[in-house]
Amino acid sequence: MASTDPYRLTTHTESPHAASPGVSGADVLRTLLWLVLVISAIGNSVASYGGATTRIHLAFGTVTALCVVALLAQRLRGRRR
Repeated sequence: MASTDPYRLTTHTESPHAASPGVSGADVLRTLLWLVLVISAIGNSVASYGGATTRIHLAFGTVTALCVVALLAQRLRGRRR
């Protein structure tokens, strides 16, 4: 007897042991961008407390800004598809 459970995430034609889709390159890139973003933000905070030069702050700020722009571009590109 077929069940019509509206909360079921799989269709009746799928096998419960079907292989899940692999990780795409976009997923890896997004994860790396978030990782670099967090590291650069932490680095900028540490540089502030450590009294680092302006060049270090600008370097961390530039990396942070580039990561944000890349993540936004990836997000907008994903919406169009």
